[in-house]
Amino acid sequence: PEAYSQKIQAAAGAGDLPDLFGILGEKKIFASFIKGGYVENLTPYLEENDGEWKKRFIEIGLEFNEFKKNSPYGVKEGIYAIPIDMMSIQFLMNKKMLKEIGGETPSTWQEFIELAKKAKEKGKWGFICGWGESWFIYCLVTNYAFNIMGKEKFFSTLKGEVPYTDPDWIKVFKLFKELKEADVLFPGIVTLSNKEAEQFFAQEKALFSFNGSWGINTYFQINPDLEYDTLPPPQVNKNFPVAIWAGAGSSFVVNKNSPLKKEAIDFLKWFTQKEQQIFLIQHTHNLPAIKGCEDKLDKNLVKFLKNLEYATHPRIWPINENPRVVEAINTGVQKILVGEAEPEEVAKEIEEVKREVVKEK
Repeated sequence: PEAYSQKIQAAAGAGDLPDLFGILGEKKIFASFIKGGYVENLTPYLEENDGEWKKRFIEIGLEFNEFKKNSPYGVKEGIYAIPIDMMSIQFLMNKKMLKEIGGETPSTWQEFIELAKKAKEKGKWGFICGWGESWFIYCLVTNYAFNIMGKEKFFSTLKGEVPYTDPDWIKVFKLFKELKEADVLFPGIVTLSNKEAEQFFAQEKALFSFNGSWGINTYFQINPDLEYDTLPPPQVNKNFPVAIWAGAGSSFVVNKNSPLKKEAIDFLKWFTQKEQQIFLIQHTHNLPAIKGCEDKLDKNLVKFLKNLEYATHPRIWPINENPRVVEAINTGVQKILVGEAEPEEVAKEIEEVKREVVKEK
């Protein structure tokens, strides 16, 4: 992905961009291409014919590529890319293992912990995830921040108005301590890659996992008979909804300066029709970008389309945390997981980094 992004940036500098291309990386890079005059605003085309094209899509896929009015990126509001597939990241549960321990799908955090303990008693591990890839930690941290404090307070933290030492943030970090103390985590979880975690879950080493829809291919290749289901993060606080990260997988933008701009847009309209979407998902095993394909999906893909009412993602947030603070959060949680720090200590360390970042601004 990084090599491709570099090639696209080089092509832009040379005035040699293709008619259609994808932009990888942070939204600010995307915004720089738009402000540079390389990307067509696709909103007028999506809204033609009473919004026929726009209405096809799962909403968060388009939101992924949308810039709102008065966004911090200085871009005119609009949708600047078309998703061709989707992804979602959810809790996974081994159904056969759950049946063997006599459990039911958990809806609360405590139910989840108790089931994970029962799995450990039966010689399996309770939970596995590729936390060697630390962004998975940040994903779960933000999922539970939304649930414990609500999204408005979460965003206030990102703005610097609520400290990371706030009691609600301590509650978030304590969840990871609780996981450690329950002794249900797969050995070496803080160094596991996502691919390794997928392999071990497919081999039925753990009852629960936390992974994205892209893992379907690995699970099938290793264990075609694996029986699993998806569920949103088990709830801690009933006063706020849970959250899952979901959104566009791959997206195409149209070269604003292409002599074949109309043909490129027509191609995207064709490519996002139901027949082409079904062909694509049956060969890639990714989630469709449009509605109405459920009856043609593999049964495991359908599971990842559940719970999208809880969908969120940093790309659609009104503000994002500074990367240094995100790194401090991920490192701090890893320290909690290996017993090197308490949640309160980690919260203070994160807040110190946050204050440094705010001061530099």
